[in-house]
Amino acid sequence: MSKAWIIVLSIIGGLFLLAIIAVGGIVYWFSQNKDRIVHSLEQRGKEAKEFAAKTNNEGCLNEALTRHKRDKSITGQISTTIFLNICLQESQPSPGFCDGVLQNNEVTRSTSWKVKKCSDSGLQNDQGCQQILDVVQEYCRRGNRRTEK
Repeated sequence: MSKAWIIVLSIIGGLFLLAIIAVGGIVYWFSQNKDRIVHSLEQRGKEAKEFAAKTNNEGCLNEALTRHKRDKSITGQISTTIFLNICLQESQPSPGFCDGVLQNNEVTRSTSWKVKKCSDSGLQNDQGCQQILDVVQEYCRRGNRRTEK
């Protein structure tokens, strides 16, 4: 076996070993923090239902964007997404809330819509904001399907 192949195989083996260590670390972290994560998710659900009882879909989206501005971390983003998903389901409908909301399968137009909506909210070039709007797109897609039946 040539020296080049030995180097290539060593690099591949090293990367594979690093991947195994990373996955193991993630599994360990989740196992150590499982109860805290579950409690936090339950709390977000409770907050979302309480907030939704006093507002409409537009209010839920505004609150989610406010929460995202306060905490743009990965865990904050997950928390905000859960909050918005539950809040939209539990809140009163806003007239015209889904008007102009493009579906994810219209990739270019959908992305342009999300970028503009985020920019209008003061979140220019914010990938997290765009992911929050994915929740709105899914809500409107599901809602439209429900009303057609």
